[in-house]
Amino acid sequence: MSKLFLLGIDGLPPATLRRFVEEGILPNCAKLFADAASLDVIPTLPALTSPGWQTIASGAHPGTLGVSNILLPTLGRAPDHIRNGFDRTLSRGEYLWEVLAAEGEPAIVMKYPGSWPPKVEADHLIQVDGAGGYADITCSFEEVSSTCYACGFEIPTSQAQGCCSVPHGYDDHWRVDSATASGWSPVVARDPLNWTGLPGGTTPGFETVLTLTPAGQRRRRLLHALAHTVDGQSRLLVSTTKDHGDRITELAVGQWSDWIHDESGRGGYAYRLKLLELDVERRVLRLYRSEGHRTSGFTRPARFADELLHEVGPVAEWTGTFDFMNGLIDLDTQLEIYDQHTRWVEETLRQLAGRQPWRGAFVHWHVVEYAHHIAGAALDPDHPRHDLDQERYLSFLRDTYRLLDRLVGTVAELVDVDDTLALVSDHGHDTVHSLFFINDFLRERGFLATGPDDTIDWSRTRAYGLFPGLILANTTSRWSGGIVAEEDVESLRQEISAALRALVDPRTGRPVVSAVLGPTELRAYGQHGETAPDLFFAMDKGYEPATRLRHDAPALFELTIPGAELTSGHGSFHPTSASAATLALIRNPALRGGSVGRYPVSMVDLAPTFAALMGVRSPQGCDGRPLDFDACGLTIKESAE
Repeated sequence: MSKLFLLGIDGLPPATLRRFVEEGILPNCAKLFADAASLDVIPTLPALTSPGWQTIASGAHPGTLGVSNILLPTLGRAPDHIRNGFDRTLSRGEYLWEVLAAEGEPAIVMKYPGSWPPKVEADHLIQVDGAGGYADITCSFEEVSSTCYACGFEIPTSQAQGCCSVPHGYDDHWRVDSATASGWSPVVARDPLNWTGLPGGTTPGFETVLTLTPAGQRRRRLLHALAHTVDGQSRLLVSTTKDHGDRITELAVGQWSDWIHDESGRGGYAYRLKLLELDVERRVLRLYRSEGHRTSGFTRPARFADELLHEVGPVAEWTGTFDFMNGLIDLDTQLEIYDQHTRWVEETLRQLAGRQPWRGAFVHWHVVEYAHHIAGAALDPDHPRHDLDQERYLSFLRDTYRLLDRLVGTVAELVDVDDTLALVSDHGHDTVHSLFFINDFLRERGFLATGPDDTIDWSRTRAYGLFPGLILANTTSRWSGGIVAEEDVESLRQEISAALRALVDPRTGRPVVSAVLGPTELRAYGQHGETAPDLFFAMDKGYEPATRLRHDAPALFELTIPGAELTSGHGSFHPTSASAATLALIRNPALRGGSVGRYPVSMVDLAPTFAALMGVRSPQGCDGRPLDFDACGLTIKESAE
């Protein structure tokens, strides 16, 4: 019986992967290219994490799944009131691991988007996490968000602005629950008082209090911190009391603590600290606290959480862009976080796939996606700020891809030569040099109205733009506050379509919208049903819609800034464009290594193909069909003919 190991790499652009392979820094990926058949893959529309990975697992279009986007409209509510597109209960699809479970076959699912809460639970189906941590969404098992405790300098109070505002109904999923919206936790430096048990040679400098507020609780956890010097070296002591004997950790600048375990109302959780900066004399402090992920409840069956905690350690889950974009950490620390997360993934795989029976293993790794969001401008001279710290960002990207290569090597050790190893991605990546403020555009053209408090006035608004290029009509059938009758929707579509097609970037004089898709075209790309938009517009390379309304800047376009905003993206590009396309590498005994498909394949065809390779049925509701490798131009080995 053939086994399948599906290694999902989020946001993987084929050109960048091949570039670094050709540089010789990715030996495991180079070997996989040599041993596997390669296919270009057309992603979902939009090319986003939530619909993409659920389509890969099910073979169903977003419309069939009922998952049109990361941000799902809520029937009966205003167009900007949305739901979490990663919630498994909202998807109508059946996934490959659920097919295996139904046939009594063992499977492993690890941090796979859209897989939590599990729809099927069985002793032979192991699921680990999968409850968030994508697209800067707070993981459901997060007890405390990451933050940076700081004093001695001016601390930012506002969150870095990206392309996406936080629509109503999503606040409980978004990463704004840590201290301030910017993620910083200001602390106050005071003269040290009543410390006991300090070793000889310790010279106290200042003290402060660190607070932790676990998710959903009002009661705060207080820790005491003492900045001091020992033999002329600056140190930070963190303790549960003002006694050295109760210390949790003692750090020099640049050091990480071991895992720190604590309890909340929901159970245990663990986090780490890194001392980024300390000037005892000037009373300057920057102390980073990682996300605190729960140490139980994040697996099914539940017993595997205890096993992983004992054998692997706590979950190092959070790798999002929020912390770097808001200045909480630097690139070196971000890379260390990537490494910690990747080691947790690798060790968990060794513990599960290396010791437990499985017919299918389905693993998701998001790090490449985030690295491109951060450093994408460095890859492309088309970005006007391409040269800004270019070598530093390119080095960061290369080191991130080295982590990918290490992960590929680990997976290869766990898969026999007769099994199928598939490296797949949900979409590519390309430069985003400019944001286009779609809702400002709609307001300027009279389709959207705001009140005196700058909130949307739905009694005068006909349409709303939802990331990444979705237009929703404010219809009477959608909710009670709608003002557009169904018979008027088509004329509204035509008005907005004409306006978008005529859109010109005043800085260049060139049109920037490459396509506007209505219901017929949307259905052709798998977008239909109650969550489908009324229109989708795709933008040229370099542009991405921003949904937040701006009230202090009249320009509809804004240049992105490396290190402060995302300079690489995917969701706004047409799925057939090179910018959105991605790849699948399939190593199977029947396929000749190094063979390349002659044409791109649809993402819906991957799941039924994998099912056929495992010898099981396709998922129910699957829209795709198994690939004909010969028709694709992939070379079939003679022994398999």
